Amino acid sequence: MKQSTIYAPQVDIIKDRIQPEYKAVSHDAFRKLLEIYETFSLVKHGDNDKTRTAWLEVERGPIEAFGDYKELKRDGEVESRSEFEQLWKDYYPENTKWYEFSTREYMDEKFFFLDGKLIARTRAEDTVNPSHSPLLDLFGQFTDWLQEKINTEMDKLKDNPSAYNAYIRNNLPFSKRYGKINRAKLWDILGDDANRFDKNLGEDTVSRLLDFVKSTAKAKAQPYTEMTADTFFRICETGYDANDYFGAHKIRLSPREKYLGKADGRDAGLSKIDGNSPDDFRNWYHSDQVMGAHPREICRGGNYTHISLYVFDVDGNWHLALDGSSSARVEETVRMAIAMHENGISFELRDADRIVRKVTGVDDIGIVPDNVIPVYCHSSFPKEDMICDFMNLSYEVELAERIVPMASWYPLEVITVA
Repeated sequence: MKQSTIYAPQVDIIKDRIQPEYKAVSHDAFRKLLEIYETFSLVKHGDNDKTRTAWLEVERGPIEAFGDYKELKRDGEVESRSEFEQLWKDYYPENTKWYEFSTREYMDEKFFFLDGKLIARTRAEDTVNPSHSPLLDLFGQFTDWLQEKINTEMDKLKDNPSAYNAYIRNNLPFSKRYGKINRAKLWDILGDDANRFDKNLGEDTVSRLLDFVKSTAKAKAQPYTEMTADTFFRICETGYDANDYFGAHKIRLSPREKYLGKADGRDAGLSKIDGNSPDDFRNWYHSDQVMGAHPREICRGGNYTHISLYVFDVDGNWHLALDGSSSARVEETVRMAIAMHENGISFELRDADRIVRKVTGVDDIGIVPDNVIPVYCHSSFPKEDMICDFMNLSYEVELAERIVPMASWYPLEVITVA
């Protein structure tokens, strides 16, 4: 079977819809997967689970490979042939599309991935029962094509590794690469669409933040000899009021009520103890019920989108730490920090340098490939780059073309022969 019989739209169907069950493929496809794995073993594997990776460039193909015009019109997806052609070009703007193909091995199982999505898994002793459906028939055609494609790619790699890697380096789209871009430069590119922390906070607030961070850089926050629930709630109220969370409330709320309105809710009974008793607070803090609770989350949110005010007992003294550097909450955290500092509250602002870099736009935003969800990608970037926010390269061609030359791009991993 010729490679041209499978085009990018069919590869996307395999990637998006196939379920990697042991017995979901025919005996012939199962056998071909094992042969593909063996051929692909030419690539030197990594340290983890014998991971091997290569890039496959696949033709977009004719518009008929994308879909049936009559069916799409009948289903209301398009109203004219020109709309059909535009939809095709929107999904496949280039003549080719690139996919990351990788394999792994763990114990007696072999795993096959496209753009990080598991598409098949095999065990040598599995008994495979033939299945028949349009999708699984397509998977059989796909394994025929993939075997030929891998054979061709491995021949290229074996014959001239330098030329093989040079072609990838010169042609792999930036949407498939890792990079970084200065936040201020991205703000300028985005213009009015940019979420500018500096503009949102205002020049005066940013200046006060810089003064606060500078003044506390060398001096540790002083601890409190006593702490009560009501003291903690009043400190929280200072931060809440700095963000005017309760400005629209017609009824005046107590600090405790404000905490209950904004906090995570898992306070382990903090809101129920005697608010004026240092002994009750200390007993509560060291009780078993605090384990696993989240009284520190004074503004609820997700794993990286909440704001926390930590209280620590260190040798009988109480230390405070404010934490909330995520882009979703950094403006609120800045207002809280300034208000707490200016009201004489002693505390540590965690990640203060990161917050300053973020709100002034001097830090970098990490760019991840389009098949990677741009969250929790810290491990994909050098620690010294201090990247904490991530993005995909824009699908808007004009915008992407402006970002690419302004970004810095990390070297691609060189594919070598084992």
